[in-house]
Amino acid sequence: MKRGIIIDPRDNVGIVLEHVEPGETVDFGGICVAARQAINLPHKMALKDIAIGECIMKYGSVIGYATAPIICGEHVHVHNLDSEKLMK
Repeated sequence: MKRGIIIDPRDNVGIVLEHVEPGETVDFGGICVAARQAINLPHKMALKDIAIGECIMKYGSVIGYATAPIICGEHVHVHNLDSEKLMK
């Protein structure tokens, strides 16, 4: 099992601490999630399903919004996350 980290209980993404291949399980301190695709460290993995427009929480803070539906175990990055709204 691979390792990951969650800083705040409000986080809906965790950070993988090792490269993850599809189907591998990552343990985020007792929350175990199977990867849906390869994820390089230190990238984000969805800990739950996230709807379009829903806040992405990392380290207890909003880092952006989902631009597409994100399924638990998916890689969360620029292809499905927009942080530009936060800068305006």
